[in-house]
Amino acid sequence: MGGLEVPGLGFPVDSVATGLAVLVGLGSRPNGAPLPRWMPVLAFAGVLWIGAVSIALGSPDVRRLSHLALDAAAIVVVAAGRLDRAALGRGLAFGMVVGVAWGTVTFKESTYVNRLTGIFGDPNTAGLIIVTCAGLALPVLRRGVSKLVVAGAALAGVLLTDSRTTLLAACAMIVWIVMARLRFNPWIALGFLAVGTLWVVNATRQGLGADAFAGRAGSDALRARIDEAALADVESSPWFGHGAGTARAVVDGLSFFYHSSYLSVRTEGGWIAFMLVVGLLLATFAVLVRLRPRRVPLYEASLIGIAVCAINLGEVLMTVSSAVAVGISMQYAAITQFPRSGPAAVPSVETQRSGGMGHDAHRSRGQQR
Repeated sequence: MGGLEVPGLGFPVDSVATGLAVLVGLGSRPNGAPLPRWMPVLAFAGVLWIGAVSIALGSPDVRRLSHLALDAAAIVVVAAGRLDRAALGRGLAFGMVVGVAWGTVTFKESTYVNRLTGIFGDPNTAGLIIVTCAGLALPVLRRGVSKLVVAGAALAGVLLTDSRTTLLAACAMIVWIVMARLRFNPWIALGFLAVGTLWVVNATRQGLGADAFAGRAGSDALRARIDEAALADVESSPWFGHGAGTARAVVDGLSFFYHSSYLSVRTEGGWIAFMLVVGLLLATFAVLVRLRPRRVPLYEASLIGIAVCAINLGEVLMTVSSAVAVGISMQYAAITQFPRSGPAAVPSVETQRSGGMGHDAHRSRGQQR
């Protein structure tokens, strides 16, 4: 619920809700599956570094640091299994469908002409939330009707946002799922997908598809100036960054948030924070693709969607969306690698319900026995 604040508190609704969820998780028992030791360290290392830089420079943005700390806590609480991923998936599905439905009903009243916003705040944030929620919810839904509703709402929502970045992210996610089904080597597939995505991003900046988005010539020109100013800031910043809350570019005396989450991390925490934050995302992805034969490509696709959105959106990598994606992915990986009933444990809820790669492999082993 971007853009909405709790009356009297002044804090965003989504941050308050995340904080309450973390408190619930802290009062619950973990599922017993051990996490890799590096995982909680990486989850908190980025915010600790940015906090240290901010304090050393004498300008700590307490609100921004609190938000980052909350996201890190959410990652660890979810990954440790203190919040059940199946329940989280169903909750994400419900919230996303309601959000898309509300945005559709209020479509004509949107502050962005002919673009879905609803309770999400703006079209780009809406697209990010929609693709992330869909990727994390579909693996745990039981009924085919529920899956169709969620998939249909996600498709309609992304199209109605008319966000080029999230359209690209959704396409990248679909391509990844197809390549996973075709048994492509995951790292070779990721390389091809990365090259293709970057080509589309650069081609779009050079004018590809300009006719279809001719009405945004003015905003595109402003975005180009913001990107130019952001690059100048990053190039002139020290290796350790400028601290929390400094990822803003000044154009004609006005302050704008960066339009790249990668540049935002670079500005706030320099190369150290960049390696820690991006490294967590990449390490989580690496753990997922090593889960053969119990891979769940939709979880992998969610991380890819976040990585793609981060290219052209400023608030992606250190947000609730990315925190939940990393947390759920690591919870599934931990339970799959270290099942509580031993190596012959029953397949997880995801592989049983999706009929996917892991379910097929388990079934074939059962037939052999």
